[in-house]
Amino acid sequence: MNVKISRSLGVIAVLYFTANFSAQKKDTVLKEKKIEEVVLIGYGSVKKQSLTSAVSTVKADAFQDRPISNVAQALQGNAAGVNVVQPSGKPGAVLDVKIRGNTSILSNSTPLYVIDGLQTNDLNGINTDDIVEMTVLKDATSTAIYGINGSNGVVLITTKRGKLNKSQLGFNAFWGFSKQVDNIDVLNLDQYKTLMGEVNPSYLTTINNPMYAGINTNWRDEVYQNGFDQNYNVNYSFGNENIKAYTSLGYQGIDGIIKPARFDRISAKFNLDANIFRWMKFNTSLSYIKTDLSNTSDNLSTARGGVVLSALNTPGFLPVYGSDVKIIPTDSNGNTQPGYLPGQFTPNPFQSSWENPVAYQSKLDKTWDHRFMSIFGLDITLAKNLTFKPTISLDFVDTKNTNFINAYETSYGRAEKGTGRLNYSTWQNLLYEGTLNYTIKSNKHDLAFLLGGNVRDGKYILNSKWGSRFPEDVRTFIYDQAEQQHYNYRATDLREVSGFLRGIYTFDNKYTVMGIFKAQASSALAKGNKWGYFPGVSAAWVISNEDFLKDNSFINYLKLRGGWGKAGNASGLPSPYVSYYLERYDELGPGFAPKPIQYSNSGLSWETTTDTNVGLDLNVLNNRIRFSVDAYKRKTDDVIAAITFLTDYPYYTNAGSIENKGLEFTLNTSNIKTGDFTWDTSFNISFVKNKILGINYVPVHYAAYNETVGENIVRFSPDLPVGAFYGYVTNGVNPANGSQQYKDLNGNGYFDTGDRTILGNPNPDYTFGFSNSFKYKGAYLDVLITGSQGNEIFNASRLDLELMNDFKNQSTAVLNRWTTPGQITDVPKANDPESLHISDRFVEDGSYVRLKAVTLGYNFKNLFKGVSNVNFYITGQNLYTWTNYTGFDPEVNAFTTTPGVSGIDYGTYPQVRTFIFGIKTTF
Repeated sequence: MNVKISRSLGVIAVLYFTANFSAQKKDTVLKEKKIEEVVLIGYGSVKKQSLTSAVSTVKADAFQDRPISNVAQALQGNAAGVNVVQPSGKPGAVLDVKIRGNTSILSNSTPLYVIDGLQTNDLNGINTDDIVEMTVLKDATSTAIYGINGSNGVVLITTKRGKLNKSQLGFNAFWGFSKQVDNIDVLNLDQYKTLMGEVNPSYLTTINNPMYAGINTNWRDEVYQNGFDQNYNVNYSFGNENIKAYTSLGYQGIDGIIKPARFDRISAKFNLDANIFRWMKFNTSLSYIKTDLSNTSDNLSTARGGVVLSALNTPGFLPVYGSDVKIIPTDSNGNTQPGYLPGQFTPNPFQSSWENPVAYQSKLDKTWDHRFMSIFGLDITLAKNLTFKPTISLDFVDTKNTNFINAYETSYGRAEKGTGRLNYSTWQNLLYEGTLNYTIKSNKHDLAFLLGGNVRDGKYILNSKWGSRFPEDVRTFIYDQAEQQHYNYRATDLREVSGFLRGIYTFDNKYTVMGIFKAQASSALAKGNKWGYFPGVSAAWVISNEDFLKDNSFINYLKLRGGWGKAGNASGLPSPYVSYYLERYDELGPGFAPKPIQYSNSGLSWETTTDTNVGLDLNVLNNRIRFSVDAYKRKTDDVIAAITFLTDYPYYTNAGSIENKGLEFTLNTSNIKTGDFTWDTSFNISFVKNKILGINYVPVHYAAYNETVGENIVRFSPDLPVGAFYGYVTNGVNPANGSQQYKDLNGNGYFDTGDRTILGNPNPDYTFGFSNSFKYKGAYLDVLITGSQGNEIFNASRLDLELMNDFKNQSTAVLNRWTTPGQITDVPKANDPESLHISDRFVEDGSYVRLKAVTLGYNFKNLFKGVSNVNFYITGQNLYTWTNYTGFDPEVNAFTTTPGVSGIDYGTYPQVRTFIFGIKTTF
């Protein structure tokens, strides 16, 4: 571990050590009811002391004062075993969430989210202001009840509801601005010219053309701006003996630091609980969410339209617009050449398709989502202690996406005479569920049975139109205006059915045993293999309730937990996959024909994860110190993967196994609780190691292809961690000729592909979160620190910034390049063909410690008549990061759509430092 980060961790350790031992016996004792808290599990809840599984709970006060646009951000640093990576800093970006690591090699590892009973894998647009708490189910004994949807972990989200005999009106708002964290310097114009003279002297003729005389564009000034955040929420709740309701309306708008990135969300929510009869209750949760997203292309090279890298790579001698050059080029008739008319972006004289970043920003790429989420349920008492709970839920998303490059402004657009696409899609997830709950309580015996089943129908429809050759004056995609038109329609239907049984028995508040069995069938799997069966069993022993500890003044609570279970997964398959040959009619138009998308596999079956978990919970010193530890082992067999043989069509099969092992620690302390001052601390840390145990058919699989050097970055093979970086090991720069040298690892005496080896592991050794909450009368201060240690990053951005193999501007790191014989340096000469390889030169330590959020506020009680509470606060987010990583930010993943690949930086939209001012009022 580097010195800078270890010193930061040392400071945290000292603070935490102080926290643990600052408790005074004279302080107020925490009440024993802490142990009687109720914890949510699948389809119900249990007393905390009867909990047998690995579960973490995150309350809303841990994130409610932060400017977050995705609920997953609220989990970051607040729950052990949950690793949240924000792969892009742009507004509305999808986050990468993994619970206890990768459970598959090439399949989806996204957890299931259950919002007031409604199941979804998409958190897009959910308003965090409506949330009360989030409960994370981490082991198979708690997740198996959700079957195919729960194998990657489950997050139960509870939203606000009306309370008995209480009416309340609330208004919350915040405003803020964000700035780029900038730490990459590029060559100035003189340095760039010197370099070009070494790369290719003929480039200087172009650069020194009088038409560019006196031009020195600062591309970062042209591209970056201050971002702006705003958020408004109003809610009202009321309740009496027969009806309780909560309703809210919210708006959030985020302007990014790189245009046109912008995210807008309007949300409305209505929760209702009503007593229809003495024996029947009705409940519903309705949500409508509208999001508008303007996208800025990132995680792409300059050649592929990446704005971030283009802002670094584009040389300063070019102006933004062609009309700004000193001499306007004309043709033989004296007419201005294309690219130099008013409003046209300057053509790149070396390669016209490589536009400047402002030209890339002009691309229209917008997405509009209308999402309706609803769940209706009944709670029917059939007999004493026997209830029936039927529900029906619907998650419906209507999406429109349009992108367009007009035929006038850019070189690419003029070459294509305009090109664009318009996609209309709908996704409908309809779920019918029913459960029977039976409880028996007698003296020392407490028994609860749950019997249930569900049927799910998921439909997806896509209408896609795309075309080219538009009139010059068209500025948005109008299908009928295109000379070349193409159309595609696709519809899919995925169906599932399942049944489940769970029993929980507790004796004398000391011993609890839970058993679960889930049977589920999916239309995605092959005939004969559609059904999967997933059992689980767990137990807990509350040792502190035994006579020999019952009156112990130091140990207030001690429980030992253990469990074993299985969970199934088929999320890596297309929707739907059929076991036999499937065709799609795609890209119908001139020159296009139907084509297959997959080969048949009648043996395709469930991917199954076997999970073993052992845990211990301990409370001491009058419950002031609360500690939990979990150790687990997860093995996934029959991993579903797409194998490609001699064609581009995938063959989906059960292709191997993977293993995760880990430790999780959570420590909560009430350090000081005296008079008007309190200080509470929470710390969690998670250790995880994963390893591929085997891959069938193709023993090695490569991913993350890099076009700059024509090689893959990632290798999947047995005994390696998932997503390991693979390439050559450098052996310094040859002082005689300036060429990059590599180690001969296979010992054959020369450099070849057999010298490649593992270069790094993107998976952290451990991640942690450390929070402190200070309160004095109405004032409060909350501090959250997060971190990741032991992971490497492949900085692919440096391939475009340090290879010196073409006309792109480079970073100031190349000022140390080899220039004269005998020079000792680790940067090879300009235009060195030996440098064009994936190597450890671009692998960096991705460890970091981040001051994630600091909130300072004051809560005024009864400030005005009719106003019960007014809370003013200021928050800073991403305030400082201690890291040795040389890129914009160590929290990266350019290949977000490739399962198993992480930790690659390739022109990632930078994280931002945000400052906000907020107000919360309750009437």
